Amino acid sequence: MTLGTPYVTPQMLMNAPTGVSWSLIPQPKSGGTPEQMAEVTSICWRATSIVDAYCNQVLRSTVDNEYLQGPGAPRVGIQQGTGNGLLVMRRWPVTQVLAIQTSSNRTFPRAWSTVPAGQYDILHPLINQYTDSASATMPDGGSSILVAPGYIVDWYGRNGQRILVSYTNGWPHSSLTASAAAGATTISVDDVTGWAGAAGFVYDGASTEPVSVTSVAATTPMQLPNGAGTAQTGPGTVTLSAPLSAAHTAGTVVSALPASVLWATVLAAAAQALESGITSVSIQNIPGSETTGGKGVEDLITEYEVLLEPFRRIV
Repeated sequence: MTLGTPYVTPQMLMNAPTGVSWSLIPQPKSGGTPEQMAEVTSICWRATSIVDAYCNQVLRSTVDNEYLQGPGAPRVGIQQGTGNGLLVMRRWPVTQVLAIQTSSNRTFPRAWSTVPAGQYDILHPLINQYTDSASATMPDGGSSILVAPGYIVDWYGRNGQRILVSYTNGWPHSSLTASAAAGATTISVDDVTGWAGAAGFVYDGASTEPVSVTSVAATTPMQLPNGAGTAQTGPGTVTLSAPLSAAHTAGTVVSALPASVLWATVLAAAAQALESGITSVSIQNIPGSETTGGKGVEDLITEYEVLLEPFRRIV
């Protein structure tokens, strides 16, 4: 299992105008002691965790196997008029339904039946997910799935069914595991989850460019429960709809996370540095604030919370 990539990397953090000087930690391309770079990387991971915790969910694209029961429970219902089943998942936005399985809730061990492909879809899919990078990085989409009539039923009474849903949610986020040349149409990344049909950006300073992905291939696809199929997740390759305009080195972030989430993560990292007075960085004054702690840190926290508010899970 790969560790993946934090929402911002040390290079992105040190290039950002945060009010914190990271000049005592050399740029990755210039070398620097392992201890210095390890601390900046730890800050990036802690900031990523802060962002996910505030949003009550992981924002990067993940494959989830979620158990429900119903109908009659808050997350499982049957629409009047259509007879469609309605499943409300705990994570959003739902970007792909991989498999839905049902069993009588009173049957142990479970006797799972798989809902055929094509008999379900996403109630509120991402708008323009497959057409442009800008739309792919907005707080869009929903958490509900529609299932064709006859699969979510009330024959067994209230909460008579156990339902297992395998789905992909969130925004694809990864980094290059090998250098990519200008003109390349296939790139290697540390996580292909959610990238098929999605659009995002290669974040590489002045060479930042939009990308759209047509297909993905995981090195080792994930097996879904009960033999329901496989999911393309983990390290692998993604195929682009158009060649890269510039060359990019290994470690460069490739992401469809909204830009506001990336900036919120940078602010969360800066707040850590100002709050704790990390000895490996030179901490600057934010105008009108104290050097460490105080109103400057509070302002940073308030700003990243405001940016993240549209992404909080409330269902």
